Amino acid sequence: MISIVHEDMLSYPEGGEYFSPSVRYPEYHLRHISTAPNRVYDAVRNIFIQAGLDKTHLGMPDWNPLGSYIRPGQNVFLLCNFVQHRRPLETEENFKSKCTHGSVLRAVLDYVLLAVGKEGVVAFGNAPLQGADWNAVLHETGASRVLDFYKSEGGKVIARDLRLVVNERGILGSPTRHVERDESRDSIEVDLGQNSLLGSLAKNRPARFRVSDYNPERTEKFHAGSSHRYVVHRAILDADVVFSLPKLKTHEKVGITCAIKGFVGTVGHKDCLAHHRFGGPEQGGDEYPHDSPARGALSRFHDYVHSRAQGTFVQRGLVALDVNLRRVLGRARCIQAGAWHGNDTCWRMAVDLARIVHYADRNGVMSDKMQRTQLCLIDGVIAGEGNGPLSPSAVSAGTLIFGDNVVAVDAAACRVMGFDPQCIPMVREALASRFAYPLRAGNNGSDMVVFNQNGLDGEALPMALDRAFKPSRGWRGHTGEKHAGAGGA
Repeated sequence: MISIVHEDMLSYPEGGEYFSPSVRYPEYHLRHISTAPNRVYDAVRNIFIQAGLDKTHLGMPDWNPLGSYIRPGQNVFLLCNFVQHRRPLETEENFKSKCTHGSVLRAVLDYVLLAVGKEGVVAFGNAPLQGADWNAVLHETGASRVLDFYKSEGGKVIARDLRLVVNERGILGSPTRHVERDESRDSIEVDLGQNSLLGSLAKNRPARFRVSDYNPERTEKFHAGSSHRYVVHRAILDADVVFSLPKLKTHEKVGITCAIKGFVGTVGHKDCLAHHRFGGPEQGGDEYPHDSPARGALSRFHDYVHSRAQGTFVQRGLVALDVNLRRVLGRARCIQAGAWHGNDTCWRMAVDLARIVHYADRNGVMSDKMQRTQLCLIDGVIAGEGNGPLSPSAVSAGTLIFGDNVVAVDAAACRVMGFDPQCIPMVREALASRFAYPLRAGNNGSDMVVFNQNGLDGEALPMALDRAFKPSRGWRGHTGEKHAGAGGA
């Protein structure tokens, strides 16, 4: 079931009124009402109505649209995309294109709270970049205003930073603060073993898995031999329901961000995340399209810097040098760190994590049965194109996408962006479900979808813009993007 709402002029409200609705709907039992219109709240409500949720009670005080998914007293975690705080010189619109907005979070939370009742447990958050300023992210997304509201109403909603290690950096890239949190209490290690999609990459030669800015030796230990281990935060596996609130945006390593890639935000130790393999194709890697002595030297230097003991004066200086060398390469439009369509590693890691969130029990043991309910609502009011996920350019897409199957949601998101799901390996392979712990028995994402009250075949979905989204630099010409004039919303 996929429900999509699109409005050309849909925009986020200001946070001064806590993102409350401007209409006292029959099911809204809280005190505060916004004096200014809040079309995002209206759109979230409409997307649930359009999905046909709790039709018999619509328009009544006991309408509970999420009640068929969430039971009273359950533990619900809302997985946002809070990837990073706003950077110097970044426009407010571009920042809004990369992080879940507080107005979307507030509207969804209101309906989640209706479903869980007084005894339920509700939290939101994710694991942003190791250098992200968590408090700044909450403030800049408007999530802190949401927390202020529920505190004033006596509601039990908490924000969770799921990182187990924080490494904040100065403007030149050198570390300024290092914090390690209680690992024994908050981390659960899940070993997918031979069922990991990464396993097939190491059949002919050892796969030198890497994630930028982390110790490569630790990353390789997490994925050694037939073992493929991920450190997931306990808050995720303790949840009965994980409700994803990702952004509609492009991604330099996997094509799109959206729902499946959003499960990276469940991981406490990011050095277990295989983002690419060392070197180019000639070396058995997918870090960049073509090997060269200069690229190889820079990759080896990056490994050397992050293998050294942290916190020393020399190491901080080397990190700053490495960061700025990579900035120069980025400005020269050089592909690095697996940021291209030939990355055959990152999508596998993302699908691995999606399967863990679906199938791992509270102790991290994989089961043949789904362990928790999955819901997703993609925030595409302001979406991101170009060099996502960290430096997207804002586009006013005016779109929200809701569904109870994260793969079908991502397939619909591809089409709304003007991309072909079969050109995005992460979505294509999840649709095919040819592996253990399938995410769905797919049919190429051509499910019936309700779009602005109209039932459509998934393949017939119109684009949110009058053109396809601009892919990240390394994906141009490889997303099956439609040409301008091929149909808009």
